[in-house]
Amino acid sequence: MTATGSIVCGADGSAESLDAVRWAARTSRLRGAPLEIVHALDLPALLAGGVVPPPEEMVDALRARGRRALRTACELAVAKGGPSVGSRLDSDRAAQALIEASRAAALLVVGSAGHGRLTSLLAGSVAAAVGTHGHCDTVVVRGDRWDEPGAAHRPVVAGVDGSEAGDRVLAAAVAEARLRGAPLVVLHAWADTPPPRDDPRCVTEAGRRLLEERLHGLDTGDLALEQVVVAAHPRRELVERSGDAQLVVLGDRGRGGFPGLLLGSTGQALLHQAACPVLLVRTAR
Repeated sequence: MTATGSIVCGADGSAESLDAVRWAARTSRLRGAPLEIVHALDLPALLAGGVVPPPEEMVDALRARGRRALRTACELAVAKGGPSVGSRLDSDRAAQALIEASRAAALLVVGSAGHGRLTSLLAGSVAAAVGTHGHCDTVVVRGDRWDEPGAAHRPVVAGVDGSEAGDRVLAAAVAEARLRGAPLVVLHAWADTPPPRDDPRCVTEAGRRLLEERLHGLDTGDLALEQVVVAAHPRRELVERSGDAQLVVLGDRGRGGFPGLLLGSTGQALLHQAACPVLLVRTAR
């Protein structure tokens, strides 16, 4: 059983999953939290006709490959300073195994794509599934600039809309910025909302009030904080800013979202196009 407060990371042996392991190990060190690395064998996919199990020799080979993948991932995590690293083979499909593990975790981390992806430009099906159905906050590790020298000085960027979940998103972003000693950029983009009476100044001022209200009561005193209200589409603005960020934080649902449905359009766009890791804050508990 995964310990409460732990970080769970999926590893399938792909380069993308090893990037996720590196990111998760560093975050584990910063939080002082245990890290569990999970490799899924995907045995249900091998049932002939949906009922006949695969040959035992095939299962043994998959287990051996999984153990090798876990050994490599654990060695990498320890080298990156993970304070407590464990691992586990799971017989289920990757998405289901990770979603189940997320029930008792504080954070779930996956790569942007893995084995079987059609193109590196698209987020993997596992990343999309856990981002939609995971039970805890989820990070999808995208790009490689977050690992460059000096990347630790890049800002954490939080996208805040007018939904009630904005408080939870901002609290998570403040915590991540403080944890990483990074500047925080709080962004509200409103071009997808028609301005009343064709006066954009009304919406810009409303956006500024929105950010002030959301930030009120949060301890931001020691953070380098920038508040940005722009007449731009949220998806394009966040994707563009991700190129100079170390982490983008947003809610797993947007305005009008309902628990259990797919990610909002902004979240989907970031999973496909962001240049840095994306933290999806679980807004429906």
